[in-house]
Amino acid sequence: MGKLKRRDVLKIGALAATGLGFPAILRAQSREIVILGLWDQTGAFSDVGPLNDRGMRMALEERDMKVLGRSIRYITRDGATQAGASTRRAEEAVDGEGARFIVGPWSSGVALAVSEVAKRKKVVHLFSGGTEDISGARCHRYSFQWAASPYTAAKTVVDNFMKANPKAKRWHLLVADYAFGWSVEKYVKEVGKTHGIEFVGADRHPLGEREFSNYVQKAAANKPDAVAMINFGGDAVAGAREIFNFGLTPRLPLIMSWSSGVEELVQLAPEIRDNLWVGTNFYYTVDTPAAKNFVKNYQAQFKLPPGYAPSAAYSMTHMLLAGFDKAKSDDVQAVVKALEGLEMNDIVGPMRVDGATHQTLRPYFLLRCKPKGAMKHELDFGDVVATGDAPLPKEYAACKDIGPF
Repeated sequence: MGKLKRRDVLKIGALAATGLGFPAILRAQSREIVILGLWDQTGAFSDVGPLNDRGMRMALEERDMKVLGRSIRYITRDGATQAGASTRRAEEAVDGEGARFIVGPWSSGVALAVSEVAKRKKVVHLFSGGTEDISGARCHRYSFQWAASPYTAAKTVVDNFMKANPKAKRWHLLVADYAFGWSVEKYVKEVGKTHGIEFVGADRHPLGEREFSNYVQKAAANKPDAVAMINFGGDAVAGAREIFNFGLTPRLPLIMSWSSGVEELVQLAPEIRDNLWVGTNFYYTVDTPAAKNFVKNYQAQFKLPPGYAPSAAYSMTHMLLAGFDKAKSDDVQAVVKALEGLEMNDIVGPMRVDGATHQTLRPYFLLRCKPKGAMKHELDFGDVVATGDAPLPKEYAACKDIGPF
């Protein structure tokens, strides 16, 4: 304390007496903007967390870790793919380190719990999505969802798959048993009605499932025309392998309704990818200037092109920084207002945040994988055969009032 002037010591003492405390005054003096990346390093999505971190760091480093002429302090915490751990670490970062802006975590179910922390602590929260709950009963002013809505994803996949496979009327579903899986399943079935699809079975499995033999046997017994998986990451990889080993594919088409793209596809042999249809929030051949620049820089550093996970973190960080720029402030309420209705062209193309629901309206992509003989190189997994951006119809919208601050 030798370098502090007497009046500074007196100020700190007075502030401490009023409850602000010593760490808070140091934060105020530093003028840093603290942003938390809540990315899983352990648990079911431990393979995804480092990829999220890569994408977020790239977006921040493009701005030299500065916004509004001030330094950004980026801190990370392990959400452990658990609601209890994620909420505790989010609260610790807000209370202990002055974080007022949170990006993550990856699991939509866990993110819903963190969203409640954001509402209570009155801090900005961005997460990727895959659930309608955040735009439903739990909608509020502080959380924003980047990924396409479950309805947008389901409509893009079902409409365009059926256009190419009009006789595939009997579907069996394998569904991850948490908020994301339930939401996408709901709209796959709703859109499926318009095509006369008969859902001959729907088995739910826990997050982190790796033994799919029983599920696949039940699927085969139902004699489907197509199998659709509504799961993600290691679950999707394990499911696709078992479906192939059982002999259902490539005789039948397999649909990954909501895939990470590259990170899943690189783990599957070309024979398994034959007759595989993949819905995803990002694919590395998306033809936008922002995507081309991102893919080039990412691949130069990490060899593989980016899939959904690093791309989501990268683009969410762009959104947050655009909110600062538009607000010309780091005040939480000002940034929230700036994000509401924000329009930008980013890696997926045109994006607009719906101010009434905080759902980002943007394209979703359907990829058809290539047989081995058609691949131009080892990372030429497939072609984007369709995009869709149909917003959730108003009659389905559960968020009637985004609420006050």
